[in-house]
Amino acid sequence: MTTIADIPKFYTALAEWLSCLVFVLLLEKRQPRKWVTALELSASFVLLCIIQYFIGIIPIALWLPGMGVALVIMYATILFCCKISPTDAGFCWAIAFIVAEFIASLDWQLYSFVAQQGFDSYLLQGIFLLIFYGGSLCIIFRIEQKRLGSGQKLEVTRREVLSAIMTSLGAFLISNISYVNTNNPFSGRMSTEIFYIRTLVDLAGVIMLVSLQDRVLELQAQKEKEAIDALFQRQYEQYRQSRENIEMVNRKYHDLKHQIAVIRMEQDEGKRENYLQQMESELQRFGVEFETGSPVLDTILSSKETYCLQHDINLNVVADGESLGFIDVMDLCSIFGNALDNAIESAEQVTEKEKRLIRLAVYTQNGFLLIRVENYFEAPLQVSGEELQTTKQDKNFHGYGIKSIRHTAEKYGGSLSISTQDGWFSLKALIPLPEGK
Repeated sequence: MTTIADIPKFYTALAEWLSCLVFVLLLEKRQPRKWVTALELSASFVLLCIIQYFIGIIPIALWLPGMGVALVIMYATILFCCKISPTDAGFCWAIAFIVAEFIASLDWQLYSFVAQQGFDSYLLQGIFLLIFYGGSLCIIFRIEQKRLGSGQKLEVTRREVLSAIMTSLGAFLISNISYVNTNNPFSGRMSTEIFYIRTLVDLAGVIMLVSLQDRVLELQAQKEKEAIDALFQRQYEQYRQSRENIEMVNRKYHDLKHQIAVIRMEQDEGKRENYLQQMESELQRFGVEFETGSPVLDTILSSKETYCLQHDINLNVVADGESLGFIDVMDLCSIFGNALDNAIESAEQVTEKEKRLIRLAVYTQNGFLLIRVENYFEAPLQVSGEELQTTKQDKNFHGYGIKSIRHTAEKYGGSLSISTQDGWFSLKALIPLPEGK
């Protein structure tokens, strides 16, 4: 009967640690200091080696509790090394664990087959480790890099992470059932058969989890698209409503100017002038008109300016609206509506009214259209990469304002950047002008 020795526990610990390392390398680190992360990884590797050593010498009845400790260490490694939520860490852990099981089983099965042909040596073991551990993990790294390398967050639901964990643990239990007890309908009898089942089941588990991750990311992309489309539509509806309101107010404004002429005929001079000054002061607040050269931008600015005046916010605009002619109406609503909404929300939180400032600039330079929106801020802002974490109460549109602006800029071949410096928040969209502009 052909037999295969059990996988050396050090190899199992190495596979578990390296599979965790894949995610640590790809995800944003929790600690800005690299040496802290390196220390955490080193401690994790030592602990995994110690646990696997004891798993190899304790009675089989304690094997599952020992593996449970190893799984906790793997989860803690991902959670503490990476800036990630507990649910996202659980999803990554599920993939890392079954990947570790697969590469350890595959490597040892193939090495054992070659060793049985008379080529057994520690050098050969090292070569197999390099080829199959290194090769398999490089493949997983490349797969996960396409999903996580761009800074995209999983943001999985509890139901999704539970599915991933059940898939991983299910594959693990099925693949190791023969190792624990061969007297059941699902076990192999020969050690070569046991390893064959183990490797295939673990491979199936890896494929299922990668497919599940694809599905999760597809659903997130769909949800994000729907949210961005909703923002587009909301900003466009705001633009249409603002245009109607502004036209109505301006009509009323011009009508009242004629009424003022009649009121000036009031005999009581003091009463007449006081009344007229009050009317004109109020009308001035609703007679805001912009002439940037873009009717769409004028409408958006008029609407926002009215709100700013009511909340003691100074909106300073220098804009060449004619340069926006190549951009679709709904796209203009998305860019300026979202940018000004974010700036207004931030400016409202400034306690000193004289510091409630917003600056908008639109101009062309060197073949590019530059849109810059700046505002003074006091409330703490969380900037993650190129994303601004929202403080809005409406969590249905969490973080999608900036994403919507970025999506629109990229639609025209441009880019978006955000930055903070000396109490000023700056949003800049750079879009190449069409040929001939």
